[in-house]
Amino acid sequence: MSLVESLIQIIAPSSCKVCNREGSVLCTDCMATHIPIRKPACFWCNSLTTRGQTCARCKLKTSLAGASIPFRYQETVRDLIYALKYDGNREVARIFASYLSTCVDTTKFDMVSFVPTTGASQRKRGYNQAQLIAAEISSITGLRLTNTLLRTKHIDQIGLNRAQRLAAVKNIFTTTSHTVENKKILLVDDVITTGATIDECAAVLKQAGATQVWGLAIAKK
Repeated sequence: MSLVESLIQIIAPSSCKVCNREGSVLCTDCMATHIPIRKPACFWCNSLTTRGQTCARCKLKTSLAGASIPFRYQETVRDLIYALKYDGNREVARIFASYLSTCVDTTKFDMVSFVPTTGASQRKRGYNQAQLIAAEISSITGLRLTNTLLRTKHIDQIGLNRAQRLAAVKNIFTTTSHTVENKKILLVDDVITTGATIDECAAVLKQAGATQVWGLAIAKK
């Protein structure tokens, strides 16, 4: 936590979005009782799978081996993600990273990385929310944080269906290093909608030599 954030906490401490208890934007009691857990499922077609792995039917359609996505994008989760992305509330990243760290066996991966945002978006917010979450996961688990991808241009995907999104994200990512060769990568994002963006990131990493890419996100729309 930065000095400025620490001072803000002292002057105006956070309160739980659900019960208004001071101390955190989401207290542990409300996390356990008011946030519905999403069952493990194929991120591509939403059919139930044991660990969130990509189902047999979708394996030929995607480069992502699977994705752990514990929550649905609704109500409190949606409000908290909004606070992280648009209100500058970095505490949300710490809270969700703590939970996400329990959703996967991080010892099975060589590094944790993140879906990159555009330079303009990062300058406006002051950070990339996916990178913040990945950094917290790295701090909690000891898994090495590596910046593996660069977004070369911004594409507005609002209102697009999956086929249109898949076409739109083609060739907008490139790898930033050769450290991904023969590596298993845990790739973090905040929200997955159709899966087109994180799938394109996985494809680029696989083309660069990664042996496996597994997604990890807070919620799925």
